[in-house]
Amino acid sequence: MRLHKFHEYKVSQLRRLLDDGQFAVPRLQRVFVWNGQKAAKLLDSVYRGMPIGALTVWDTSKKNRDLLRKDSKVLPEFREHNERVWFLLDGQQRLSVLYRVQFGGKVENARHQQVDFEHLVFRVTDGEGDENRFAYRRPVEREWVALSDVLAGNWRIRLRTLSQGQLNRAARCRESLLSYRVPLLRVETESLDDARELFVRINSAGTPISAADRAFARAAKFDLREHAEHLWSMLRADFRGLTHEALLQTLALLEGLDDVGASAMERVAARWEERIDQRGQDEIVRFTKVWRGQEQATLRAIDLLKSKFSVLDDGLLPSQYMVSTLSVFFVHRPKQPTPEQLAEIRKWFWATALGQRYSGTGYRHNIVDDAQFFAELAQGTRRRFQMGELIEASDLRRATYGRRSSIADAFYCLLISRRPQHLANGTDMQVSEFASIANRRHKHHVFPRQFLIREKGVSKRAMNSILNLCLIPADENSAFGSKPPRKYLEAYQKTRHFSRVMGRHLLPHEKTSGLWDLNSSKGYVRFLKERETLVCDAFEHAAGVPLFRHTVG
Repeated sequence: MRLHKFHEYKVSQLRRLLDDGQFAVPRLQRVFVWNGQKAAKLLDSVYRGMPIGALTVWDTSKKNRDLLRKDSKVLPEFREHNERVWFLLDGQQRLSVLYRVQFGGKVENARHQQVDFEHLVFRVTDGEGDENRFAYRRPVEREWVALSDVLAGNWRIRLRTLSQGQLNRAARCRESLLSYRVPLLRVETESLDDARELFVRINSAGTPISAADRAFARAAKFDLREHAEHLWSMLRADFRGLTHEALLQTLALLEGLDDVGASAMERVAARWEERIDQRGQDEIVRFTKVWRGQEQATLRAIDLLKSKFSVLDDGLLPSQYMVSTLSVFFVHRPKQPTPEQLAEIRKWFWATALGQRYSGTGYRHNIVDDAQFFAELAQGTRRRFQMGELIEASDLRRATYGRRSSIADAFYCLLISRRPQHLANGTDMQVSEFASIANRRHKHHVFPRQFLIREKGVSKRAMNSILNLCLIPADENSAFGSKPPRKYLEAYQKTRHFSRVMGRHLLPHEKTSGLWDLNSSKGYVRFLKERETLVCDAFEHAAGVPLFRHTVG
């Protein structure tokens, strides 16, 4: 590996090199741009002459051009007339902003959000010095002008409506941006391993790269990142919070690796890399076929989770690894499960979510074992899911609102699966409104927090137990206010549908229930125990097997 000294390039020179196809983005690098606000801040730093850090490129011969990322959608592609390839290892985001700002238009960033470069603007009015000169917003005539106009070759024509003073400010902006010098460090090597190691070390020194990024860096001879992005693009919009790690974990499980997480993902990428190195294009074709099968399996797994377990979106998914393991089933059986197979999947889903089997001690072993279980179940083996130890029923009471947990997710899925109804008229609610845990507007405290705060003997943790929650539309929720349940429920007690609606919500409502207790703190404690019993019974009915161990107290 040969390290070259820093060389400074004006922004205008970098743009010419980009247009000439000198730079390239390697497959191991993500292609994305900052959001609009961060891009505006970068341009403000350039305008003020502040340092923005150096670019690092891997300078290599064209023999490594098979590592080129095709169609980066952000920067121009490498052109074959160049004798050397400059692969960007660090600084791609900064360079993308400095290049794209002259053209305007929209680009998708790493979070799959649109960044509109025509909304990167410069303030040409006077009165505030050079403060707040850059922003991400719509242009305003004779006040905020698009930087794509300022940097255009015919900028004077585009800005002809400005006053002379405003035009002078635009000219200073143009000169400051185009003449700014960016340091660039070239590392010359023909070794892919050296370049990969450099990429990992550079990125680990700043924002740590993900486990998926490390796996993508291992896959130099085939574009694993592109395959993962393609699968992500096929996901339902409400499941696009799934990470690349969840998708790559499925691939590792299908390979039979006895590991989970970053090491498993790197190992499976290295394994396919070695096969492709030995067998060439035929192995790339085979990988593509395998991946296409995994894509369809993943989509079927998500559909099953949504239709059979009311996992309406990834915000209600107890663990992303549940998609990974369930996808193994659909790889081996690319159609719906039989009733017998579905019964075993039901046991697995509720036991895994409530038992938090994919987190904490032993989660790796559980994931690997479940993948093997699903492979055998899909192939017709008469397998029975074994959940291990029963779950403490009191774990339900200890799970709290506002803190994400697989128990809380399972609880919301259970409530949604029961088709909750309106207290006002007994009709079914629109369950899509309750899609994500992030949507708190429709989650109601049975005993309102403000009411319990005034009561003595109720801890903050106890009042925020998930067992104190039910799914109620926001308008009904606000109407209840901070009244105790015995007050806000009395208007509905004599309706014909009251018992049915309360049962759908798994709310104990008999005359002896803690809901009606005048001693609210004692009544609340009794209510939690009563509801715990109802919820445990409902979970076990849904799973078809005993799940809980009940303790006294």
